[in-house]
Amino acid sequence: MKHVNFYYSTKLTFDDYVHGHSFALRIIPPETETQHILSCSLNISPYVSTQQTADAFGNNVTTGYLKGDHRFLDFEIKGSAEVDHTKHRTDYMPCYLYQSQYTKPDDELKTFYDSIRGKCTGTVQDRAAYLCDCLSDVIEYEKGFTSTTTTAAQAFELKKGVCQDFSHILISLLRLDGIAARYIAGLAFCDGETHSWVEFWTGDHWEGIDPANNCPVSDDYLVISQGRDFRDCAIDRGVMFGKYTKQLQLVRSVLT
Repeated sequence: MKHVNFYYSTKLTFDDYVHGHSFALRIIPPETETQHILSCSLNISPYVSTQQTADAFGNNVTTGYLKGDHRFLDFEIKGSAEVDHTKHRTDYMPCYLYQSQYTKPDDELKTFYDSIRGKCTGTVQDRAAYLCDCLSDVIEYEKGFTSTTTTAAQAFELKKGVCQDFSHILISLLRLDGIAARYIAGLAFCDGETHSWVEFWTGDHWEGIDPANNCPVSDDYLVISQGRDFRDCAIDRGVMFGKYTKQLQLVRSVLT
């Protein structure tokens, strides 16, 4: 078990005034078998009253509505938690067996899986580790080539990507191999932004693996949200009215 302090902040700046802004934030870490949240405070600016709900995947969702004109939305969390990955989560859902919007493989990704499936043997843990090793051999971690809308198939074609892309490709391979897998968004030792990794179902419980770093998940990882892919785990979503054409997002996170 490890005691960790966490901090995450985002500043959304719009290039013109917006109004009638409805938003949903998945930013408050959940209480689970592997992490006990000791404290967590959420600050939002401009000030707005919010409601707390939970979605179908067990994520904490904070919703709010800003009626008047504004050109920014800032939010941050800070708190502490006890993390213990010797314990296991058992919140299985059958949907994690099936390919989703971001993980659906194309012919190239299927061909790659077919080329390595003969050596993908042993326990579920053995197979997951083998697929992760194979992925790290062919994909290079590099920023600037993909975005939050990039799919597993597109990133695999580029042979470049960031943690989100590694996670989507590994999930695609695991599901091709008949292993249920889910996308995890959270904070980790290795990033100044949110990080993503994968949990796979052993048949009894979930275990975590970080394909971007090709290593098992340890107590240095704090879960914020989980789902079938990035779409289910996006930190912030919203709709608004106004003339803005783009937004600038500044993100900072710390896990100590």
